[in-house]
Formats: sequence, structure tokens, C-alpha cells
Amino acid sequence: MVSHSKPAAMALVALLGLSACQQQAPDAGAGAMFYRATCATCHEPGSRPQAPDLTELAAMNGGRFPMARVTRIIDGRSDLRAHGSPMPVWGAILTGPEVRDLAAYLAAIQQ
Repeated sequence: MVSHSKPAAMALVALLGLSACQQQAPDAGAGAMFYRATCATCHEPGSRPQAPDLTELAAMNGGRFPMARVTRIIDGRSDLRAHGSPMPVWGAILTGPEVRDLAAYLAAIQQ
């Protein structure tokens, strides 16, 4: 019969729980590929229609990149959609990690 101490068993359960909850770090490189394939069509300077310049998001927010707000806009949870935004709801197409990758790329290109 194998006997485990209660603290050791609790530590094992905690470790397993943490590893199951950990998310993979966002991949800004993957986000860059998606951006170039889809977002740049409207968000690059000179594009038609001209959407907001996404390199200025931090500057417009006191020097801090608004990660949570950007993520909500990308995945469609923002109130922006309720006002008839022409931006697609990418959350219907992208997975959660892909949305985080795109947001990580946008954070990386701030001026």
C-alpha cells in the first residue's frame, strides 16, 4: 500500500491545477501574420476605408497599451459593435489564443 502525506498530496493537486490553467504566452509573430493578412487592409495609412491607426493606441491612452479593451474590440465583446462598427467580429473566427496573439502584436508596434 502506498501512503502519501497530506501536504505532499495537496502540493501535487495544486501543481496539476496550475499546469492545467496556464495559458501559452501570446505569439506576436503569429499576430503579425494575421494583421498583415486581414487588418492592414483598413488600418494601414492610406487604406480605404481608413480605420484608426493602431500604432497610436498607447499614446491615446496615456502611454499605456489598453490590452483588455483591445482584446474586447477584436473578439466582439466591446460596445463598439452596438454602434454599427464596420469592423468584423473576429472572435467568431479566431480562437482565444489567436485573439491574444493579435493583441500582443498590436502592443509590440506601439509608437
